[in-house]
Amino acid sequence: MDTFLSVLFLSLSKGAIYGVVAFGLVMVWRGSGILNFAQMGQAMFTTYIASNLIINGQSYWIAAIIAIVLGGLLGATIQQLVMRPIEAMSSKSKTSDIEAIFAIVPIVATLGLLALFQSVAGMIWAGEERGFPAPVSTFGILVGEDILPFSAFDIFTIGVLAVVLVITVLFFRMTNMGLAMRAAALSPEVARLNGVRVDRVKTLGWVISGALASLAGVLVTPTANLSPNTLDLVLIIGFTAAVIGGIESLPGAILGGVIIGTLVNVISVYIDPENVFVSILIVLFLVLLVRPQGIVGTKAGRLA
Repeated sequence: MDTFLSVLFLSLSKGAIYGVVAFGLVMVWRGSGILNFAQMGQAMFTTYIASNLIINGQSYWIAAIIAIVLGGLLGATIQQLVMRPIEAMSSKSKTSDIEAIFAIVPIVATLGLLALFQSVAGMIWAGEERGFPAPVSTFGILVGEDILPFSAFDIFTIGVLAVVLVITVLFFRMTNMGLAMRAAALSPEVARLNGVRVDRVKTLGWVISGALASLAGVLVTPTANLSPNTLDLVLIIGFTAAVIGGIESLPGAILGGVIIGTLVNVISVYIDPENVFVSILIVLFLVLLVRPQGIVGTKAGRLA
């Protein structure tokens, strides 16, 4: 029973992190049609900055907030200085061959940015691998003489995802900007005709994605040492979660994260950790075979 509870809470905790990463990827994809593979490079960089702040005496909370804000600013900077010029050049292309080339350029650009973030972090911090503190205990909760098979940090991580979900739902359903983002994702041309400033909406999508990535960074690193390549695996699993849930579905991103988190922990505990990635690939293959649009995705249009 203790093992089952441990797997359950770890699945929800890890699934929450993968869901946040997938959520950020879907935000950019829905707004710009771009897979931002630089996302966790941004997260790694801002998490290093947060780590430096903590080392120099700042509290975890202040450092985490600064990292999240910087993540959002990095997202906006990338969209404005890199992605918008690429999109502008693509819109001016006259032939189908050039259009096909420009369709690939944004993906290559994000991969280049990922390498750039990792290289700069390696130069600044000399590739140093360091620990990162948690705001609460990462050890099993002690109740009397028994140690529960989950920690306060697991509960904290799950709680953070719940708060993010509530805020996101309220934002998209109750605010003008949220409604504008939904409209721009569904039909940019119609949204423009109705007065929506689609370019600003795209930038906001990158801001939210960058902030969520940095949030995932500060949630991952307390249980995994921070290094320039620490978050690469999280990016891969988060991307897989987004595809499984539905690359255009925000609820699907969360669902995909929970599914992958559960799969990873069940395989690791009950079978063999070495089979984790094979199992992920099998699940991904089966989902794409049965529902290429993802579990929650739709063929007809995008989900809000």
